[in-house]
Amino acid sequence: MNVLMTALQPDGGIRTFFRYIYGHPAFDDCVFTLVAPDEGLSGYLSEHLPPGRIEVIPASDSKAVYIKQLRNYTKSGSFDLVHSHGFSAGLLLQAAITGLKTPHLMTGHDMFTTPLFSGFEGQLKRLVIGLILRKIPAIHAVTVDAKNNILEFFPSIPEARVHPILHGIDTKTFQRKNGYDVRADIGLSSNIPLIGFFGRFMSPKGFKVLVDAIDHINKRSITELTPHVVTFGWGGFIREDYAYLEALGLKDYFHQMPQTNNMAGALKGVDVVAMPSRWEACGLLAMEALSAGVPIVGSNCIGLREVLDGSPAQQVPVGNAPALADALLAEIKNLDERREAFRAYQAEAVERFAIDHPARALAELYRQLCTKAL
Repeated sequence: MNVLMTALQPDGGIRTFFRYIYGHPAFDDCVFTLVAPDEGLSGYLSEHLPPGRIEVIPASDSKAVYIKQLRNYTKSGSFDLVHSHGFSAGLLLQAAITGLKTPHLMTGHDMFTTPLFSGFEGQLKRLVIGLILRKIPAIHAVTVDAKNNILEFFPSIPEARVHPILHGIDTKTFQRKNGYDVRADIGLSSNIPLIGFFGRFMSPKGFKVLVDAIDHINKRSITELTPHVVTFGWGGFIREDYAYLEALGLKDYFHQMPQTNNMAGALKGVDVVAMPSRWEACGLLAMEALSAGVPIVGSNCIGLREVLDGSPAQQVPVGNAPALADALLAEIKNLDERREAFRAYQAEAVERFAIDHPARALAELYRQLCTKAL
């Protein structure tokens, strides 16, 4: 099968999606051409995927030229399917293929929120997006929550066109890999509780909620030893977020580390993972932590709750720093017992979140769309 793919922001979750899904044997009979900004993307894909699986074509910075670029590729190539990743990429690709018969599948990697459509301009944007989305033959949602989110904002889209396939990860790697000594890297004593934050420094990931939770613990002397937090990566609003915690006098409790290529080892090197997200399309980090058998506390936000439901993980209200503080302290005070609970759940998590399920389901959706187009 010859597939043309598009993405406007192929980083974070989309890169992880490419790595996990398209490295699976279910796609051994597929050849992909990906039109996307190539800021290290081709190198990343060549490192993690079978040779020749995805060819990256640099995308134009101009939206108008990008649409023309996609149309020309679709018309000139013998593509069985076009697959867009992200809502923006999906809207532009659908505009590009107007009048063409190649079936289009869009994967939504984010959630729609009410502020996005506030005011007159927002309502106009919602109207235009709805008109275009209704023309897309199939939409892939990475959780049931993501499907419901799409239908909530665009109820005129036929429900049968939205296909919820829970995403997955390489669970065996997270199960088998050993942890490494994160404490030694940051010079932290073994008796001080260590919380790991692995999200990007963007509003949806809720880092400031975690900062406020640590401030709540520290100022009220709730515990003898205030927990420390280690964060990984750079970018986003990290400067602003770290300036915020420094203004609260919390600089000594937070430790910034470079982005890690050993996520399983890093997860197993902390006592508790904090995931205070405001929303998620699919909580991949939670899947990773649960498959690693590591205690995690998360919010009950859309997309994340679907992953945490049925696991030993505590869920706290979105944006509620005191509740997050209480939950983290409960994990720390009963750490041996909580570790045992997550280890007991690990085998179920490894099976539940295995990449085999979504990869095969998506490959089957490819085949169904191509069959319908014949």
